[in-house]
Amino acid sequence: ERQRWSGSQANGAPFARKETLILMTRTAQCFCGSISLCVDGEPRMHAVCHCTDCQRRTGSAFGISVYFLRSGVTQMKGDPAAFAVRRRDDDQVSHFCKTCGATLFWYSAARPHLIGIAGGCFPAGSLGEPTISAKHAEKLPWVRLPDTWKIL
Repeated sequence: ERQRWSGSQANGAPFARKETLILMTRTAQCFCGSISLCVDGEPRMHAVCHCTDCQRRTGSAFGISVYFLRSGVTQMKGDPAAFAVRRRDDDQVSHFCKTCGATLFWYSAARPHLIGIAGGCFPAGSLGEPTISAKHAEKLPWVRLPDTWKIL
């Protein structure tokens, strides 16, 4: 919970008004539970990514990526290992569990103010539906997605 003072009168003149903002805290964890992190706030982006790296990272047709402000991370448990990937369009450092091997989160040079967290590491139903299909041109031909999603 955070408090903010703001507001304006009907004529547009500012005045102080106390507002209480309720921040949702979500916890993500690896498969074995050795690594976890808590993050406050709403996702800045919730996407499925079809790039080859995400396919290999997840062993699936795409990865589910949820991006939050890095400043929203409130707690981290465990000591993840890191793996750096250099690409022509973005450098990324992925953090994974040394015990079970699950990738939990990553930092991207293209989005330095955000932390990417693997969607499957959150409890089922706590995120809602993704709204973006990233690297859509690399999508496997048999994958079908809702028409309402934004294509990147």
